[in-house]
Amino acid sequence: MSSERVVAAIGLVVCLIVAIFASVTLSDNETTNRSSNTELVDPLIQTEDHDHRNASQHVMFTDNIRPVSYNPLTAPGNAEIQVADSPDGKRYAYIAGWTEMHIVDVTNPENTTVTGVYYDPNTQVLDVKYLQYNAREYVIVQNQLVDPGAADPNVGSWEDPAQVTVTLVDVTDKSNPSWVDSWYDADHPSGPHNLYTHMIDNEWYIFVANPDYEQCDVGQGDACGGITIAHLNFAGYGDLPRIVKVGEAEVSWESTLGGWIYIHDMTVQTWPGEDRNDPRFDRTFVYGAYWEAGLRIFDVSDVPHPGNDLAEYLAIAAACRGSLGTQLGCNWRAPEVGQWMEFEDFDGDGEIDCGCTSNENGGRASYIHYAEPIDDMVDASHLGYPIGKRHLTIVATEVLSTTVGTGMSYLLDTTAYEINNGNFRFLPELIHGWEIPFAMDHHIPEGEEWLLFSPHNADTQIFQTGLPGLPDNSFGGAWDGRIYLSSYHAGLWVIDIETLMFEGLQGVNKTVAHASSTVGYHLPHGADGSPLDSSFYDFGWTPFLWAAEYHDGYTYLSCITSGLYIVQLDIDAPYGN
Repeated sequence: MSSERVVAAIGLVVCLIVAIFASVTLSDNETTNRSSNTELVDPLIQTEDHDHRNASQHVMFTDNIRPVSYNPLTAPGNAEIQVADSPDGKRYAYIAGWTEMHIVDVTNPENTTVTGVYYDPNTQVLDVKYLQYNAREYVIVQNQLVDPGAADPNVGSWEDPAQVTVTLVDVTDKSNPSWVDSWYDADHPSGPHNLYTHMIDNEWYIFVANPDYEQCDVGQGDACGGITIAHLNFAGYGDLPRIVKVGEAEVSWESTLGGWIYIHDMTVQTWPGEDRNDPRFDRTFVYGAYWEAGLRIFDVSDVPHPGNDLAEYLAIAAACRGSLGTQLGCNWRAPEVGQWMEFEDFDGDGEIDCGCTSNENGGRASYIHYAEPIDDMVDASHLGYPIGKRHLTIVATEVLSTTVGTGMSYLLDTTAYEINNGNFRFLPELIHGWEIPFAMDHHIPEGEEWLLFSPHNADTQIFQTGLPGLPDNSFGGAWDGRIYLSSYHAGLWVIDIETLMFEGLQGVNKTVAHASSTVGYHLPHGADGSPLDSSFYDFGWTPFLWAAEYHDGYTYLSCITSGLYIVQLDIDAPYGN
C-alpha cells in the first residue's frame, strides 16, 4: 500500500472513531445551533439506563454530515421514499407510510412543506415509485397486510383484494392525489412487499416483490416468492391507464440451499455497458434480493410488449387477467441468468453462515434484503483491477435478531459472464463485505427490540471528480463512489466504494476494512419516538430509518417513527443544485 493510501485509510478510521457528540436544535427559521465536545463514540448504545425512544440520547453523528431540516409530516409510520423533479419546476419527496403517502415539497431542502396526502385506510403502504407519462405524474404504491391489527379499519384477511393491492395514483395535482387503478394478484394473496418501475422499449413496466405464503405450491406452478411483472398500459384504455399483469420472475428453486427463501426487494436496470459485443448490451435485468437465496438476476428484456409483438401481448395479458394472475393462465416467466450467495463465514468452519448450515444467527450474513446495481460502470485500474469498466452491485441484509453482530452488506463485482449453449450467465464475485465497525460489540435482541441495528435499504452514487470545484476525495481515478445505507436504529452510514474495492485486494483484517471504508454516520433525532399502533411493527425507537435516498447533494431519510430528515455530507455539497 502506498504511503498516500495509508494516510487516506488512517484518516477515514479517525473520522469514524473521533465523532462529534453534539446537541442540535432546529429553530423556526431552520438554523442549526451546535455545541460539541470531541470524544471516542460508539453510536450504538445498549446500556440498561438507555431509552431508545428518547431523541436527546441519540444526538450522535460524525461532523462531516450536517442536519439540514426535519419535517414530522402528519403522522408517524413512514416507509420508502423517492425524490423526483416535477415538470412544475419544483422537487418533491414521495414518502410511503402505514396508512398514507405524503407528498413533500423539498425544493428548498432547509424549508420543506407537506403539500398533499394520499390516505389509504386498508393497510400498510410500504413502498412508492414515481413516474411521468404525457406530462402527467403518477406514483405506484402497494398494500401488504403484514399485521391485521394495524389495519384501519381493523380488518384483516390476506384474501381481501382491497387490502393487498398495487395502486396507481395520479399526483399531478400535488395537493389532491387521486386514485386511478388498483390491481390484485390472486397468485400472491399476502400482497406485494416492494415495487420498482422501469421503462422497456418506451413502455412503463411495474415489478412487484411478493413474499412467500404457506399455501404456495411450487410443484403446481405457483410463483412462490416471485416477482410479478405488469405493464402499465396508458394507451389501451383511453385516459384511464390500467395495470396489466404479463408474467413473473421466480427464483430457480433447484439452485437454492434451503432455509427461508423470501423475496424482499429488487432493482431493475438496463445494462449500462457500451460494448455492443457484450450479450447483455441494451438488455434489462431485475436484481432480486432473497433471504437465504442471495442475489438473483433475471432477464426481462423479452417481456410481453405491445410494441414488439402485439398479438403475443394481448394473448398473455388476457390469460393473466382471466386467471387473476395465477398459473392457470399466467405462465410467462423471465429466465434467471445469474446468482450470488457466498455469504460471510463468521465462525470460520469453511461453510457460509445461513439456515442451510445451521448457523443462521438471525440472518446476519444471509438474509439478503436489498439489492441495487450501481448506475455507472467504473474503471478501477488505479486500485489494482484490470483495465476496463466494471459493473458493481450492493446487496444488504435485514437481520431479525442476533447473538452478536448487526448485519452484513456486500459489494459485488457483477461484470463477468459466461456463455453456455448460446446462453449467457452473470458470474458475480464478492469484492468486500461491510458491517458497522462496532458490530462485534453488539447484538440485536429478540422481542420488541428485533431489527434494532439492522441494515434495511440503501442508495448509491458515482461522482465525477477532477473538474474545477469537484476534488477527488478517495483514491483518484476521476471518480468517487458512495453507499448511503439506512440502518434502522443505527441511523445513516456512508461507505466509500473505492476503499472497499481497494481493501478487497489487500486481505487485511475485515473489521479494519469496515472502519477505513466508513465515511461517516448520522443518527437523526428530531423528536422522541412513540410506539406505533401495531402488534407487528410495535417499536417506537428514534431514529428508526426505513430508507435513505441520495439526490443532488443531499440525503433524504425516512424515519418510521418521526418523519422526514434531510442531511448533507460535506463532500456531497459541490454536487447539489
